[in-house]
Amino acid sequence: MAGEPLPPRSPSQFESVLREALARRRPGPPRVRLVRAQGARAIVEVEHSDAASARDAWNGPLGPIELRTVRTWGTLVGAKAWLAGRRRAGPRPPPP
Repeated sequence: MAGEPLPPRSPSQFESVLREALARRRPGPPRVRLVRAQGARAIVEVEHSDAASARDAWNGPLGPIELRTVRTWGTLVGAKAWLAGRRRAGPRPPPP
């Protein structure tokens, strides 16, 4: 799952905020792992069965931060490509 904007927190604090928000929507402790972050974007891994609950739990205010989930992938390949594409994006060159 990918989302933005990533708040200025440590990765472990960010994981804890996401884990706690998801835990309120499902029984048992959820598995949440921050895979990679770049600028204001992040990729977070959750169980397939938790994807819909994670989207519901993470869109909007989470205490002092506000997030928006953007995409969900079945594998990390697409998510990492999305993140890498954003990293390479820059201003367009002026027209000739």
